[in-house]
Amino acid sequence: MKNSKIPRERSVSAEFIRQVLSKADKFEQKKELLGKLFAIQDVREIRRLHTTFPGQRAEFDFTKNGIFLYPNSKWNEPVLYVDGIGCDHASRAIGSLTTAMSSTSRDVVRLFRRYVMPKSTWLPSSQQSLAQRWDVFGIPCLVAVDNGADFVSNNAISMFLFAGCIMLRIPPRRGDLKGSVERAQGTMETRYISHLPGYVARQHVGLNPKYTKVRERAKAAATMTLAEYEALRASHAVEYNEEFHPRLKKRRIDVFRDGQEMAPLLLLTDTVQQRLTFGLTYYVKLTREGVEVETLKFNSAELHDAYLTYSGNVYVKLDPDDVRTVLVLIPQIWKPIEATLTTFTYVDAVSLELYQHIRNIHDAEAKAASTQPENIPFAFDSKLQEVQHSAMPSSQGTVKHKQIQAATHAAAMPAAQPTNTMAQDLASLLAGTRLSNEK
Repeated sequence: MKNSKIPRERSVSAEFIRQVLSKADKFEQKKELLGKLFAIQDVREIRRLHTTFPGQRAEFDFTKNGIFLYPNSKWNEPVLYVDGIGCDHASRAIGSLTTAMSSTSRDVVRLFRRYVMPKSTWLPSSQQSLAQRWDVFGIPCLVAVDNGADFVSNNAISMFLFAGCIMLRIPPRRGDLKGSVERAQGTMETRYISHLPGYVARQHVGLNPKYTKVRERAKAAATMTLAEYEALRASHAVEYNEEFHPRLKKRRIDVFRDGQEMAPLLLLTDTVQQRLTFGLTYYVKLTREGVEVETLKFNSAELHDAYLTYSGNVYVKLDPDDVRTVLVLIPQIWKPIEATLTTFTYVDAVSLELYQHIRNIHDAEAKAASTQPENIPFAFDSKLQEVQHSAMPSSQGTVKHKQIQAATHAAAMPAAQPTNTMAQDLASLLAGTRLSNEK
């Protein structure tokens, strides 16, 4: 009997399979099988989002974890906050930080402005020394954000367009496409934030009743105010930037500085350009009394002259951190017109949230008393003093979210000194006029 040859099974090496699969276009395969939307979300397109030098692309995001903080030193109940962070893609250096109750379009504007402008323009006076070590600023060419409602709002998109940035909207479930800011968030959380009193992990944030006791324990342990926490985060960001880059083996801040030799920084040096870029956009009608935005009325002599030749809707740019003036863009006039607040006058900058809160409680108190409300110019100083010194403002006429924002902004302002208008007699009011008794 002849020996029959038994055929051997041919084995294929794993390296051969890897080489064959590497030549296949996974994006086209999943596009044909499952559709283009799933393919974009699941497959990274090669070399589409890579950058060649620091300062070319910036990434922004808000953290999923939270921390309980007191809005000011007089508040008697801590509130849950989330952190916003801006990071350079190539050097992985942190460029901006912000803390908010929930991310809104106004918080995105503040986060991007802190990234673009030098740190000496927004850091408190006690931390001005950090501005020299934290020189990450300038307008990036690309801006990578997710599809959150705050980042894709009209105010955020118009801000990026005014700054000349190309906006990259990262698909859902693809956090690796903006990995620099994701890694910076993870490092800041595990190294600096997780051990602070009041910290809440990302899986415990929300309204899940399963973790109610975890949130209550964190709330009871809170001891820090918002100002103290932001000062601590700023020092941590500088420390993070001075650590070595994981791949280039050089300090992150030095990598960003070396990139300026290839591409110098672009800055918004003109004040009007800064206000046009970082201001909230409103489309309102121009009238004889000027323009009205958020119950605030603005007018000027130049704007009144423009009204005589133009009647229609105009674009208004309002700074959310300073509502004393606005810029009005009229189609027939190439230069923006500055209009001044006519509702009331105040020496220091007043944020939009603070004014809305004071206006709401002022109207609510007048409605509860069934009396004609006092003019807001006379009541603003006294209401501001109440917000600055009260432990928990009244909830009449406004929601708690706006109360907390107003208390935070009021704490950063100088102490209000309300004038006692009722103590003025008739002689003092008529002093200097023709009706005065003085001869």
